[in-house]
Amino acid sequence: MELREVERLIEQYEEGNTSLVEEKKLSEYFSTHSVPSHLEPYRIIFGYIKATKNETYQGKNPVGGKPKSKYAWVAIAATIVLALGLFVYQNNPSYNAGGENNDIVMTAEQEEAYLQAKRTLLLVSEYMNDGKEELVHLKEINSANKFINLKQ
Repeated sequence: MELREVERLIEQYEEGNTSLVEEKKLSEYFSTHSVPSHLEPYRIIFGYIKATKNETYQGKNPVGGKPKSKYAWVAIAATIVLALGLFVYQNNPSYNAGGENNDIVMTAEQEEAYLQAKRTLLLVSEYMNDGKEELVHLKEINSANKFINLKQ
């Protein structure tokens, strides 16, 4: 096979457009011919594919097996206890934020910080509302522009 043909097949292989026959030709080429240095990585790839083509897994399937030690049973039991604890905690209204016992107790410092933040936010809101009054004139200009555009 010529070098141009091999390079064309490699381009098709990289794009996923080769047939099994073409891939077999590439595999044979890389296993029997001397390869230019720029194609050396493909020799490794096709060599690996050829070497591992008929391999099968000989081990046991680890999924679905039974726990073999007492530590595995302890881990299973701990998981169940944890899940049960979370279930009880989630369904107990006295622990939830939305329950009836959600009285907030604040220290004097926290109360002072809360009041200061509230005053600051009210002041900012007041300045924002003052700036908003100036926007009334823009509404009048926009409505006038709409009226002018309708006449044209």
